[in-house]
Amino acid sequence: MYISKKIEELINQRILEEEKSSRLYLAMSKYLNFSGYFGASKLWKKYADEEMEHASWAYDYLEKLNILPTVPTLPAPIMEFDGLCDICSKSLDHEISITESCNDLAKVATIEFDFMTLELAQRYLKEQSEEVEKQTYWKDRILLFGEDKMMLRMLDEEMGSI
Repeated sequence: MYISKKIEELINQRILEEEKSSRLYLAMSKYLNFSGYFGASKLWKKYADEEMEHASWAYDYLEKLNILPTVPTLPAPIMEFDGLCDICSKSLDHEISITESCNDLAKVATIEFDFMTLELAQRYLKEQSEEVEKQTYWKDRILLFGEDKMMLRMLDEEMGSI
């Protein structure tokens, strides 16, 4: 099966971005754990694992087309955060930017009439809809209930129960 070089580059970009997302969420998880947010740490570790699963979609797709995927070199993620609220805000911003990248894959696949790749792009976009919804939920909870220690403790417990 043939896909264009542009599509191949964009799918390899998905691998890079999903693995970078995983590393970012792992860094956030470690920061949260270190800061005493054990429930949130557990949840962000789960997010990190999910991102690696999303990277595997692109790896598998290229391999099925007999194309060797690129295993990317990853930069170190940021490790400095200003608490749980900052992490929730940064996570939402990150998911919005990833959604834009997934849209780029869908646009190019549509322009090139590559409907198999479009199906993969739509899978990513469906996932992104869920990701943005999850991160919006946490940010909204903070906006609704505030940032005092008791509310953050309750939020941490809620996050740990998921």
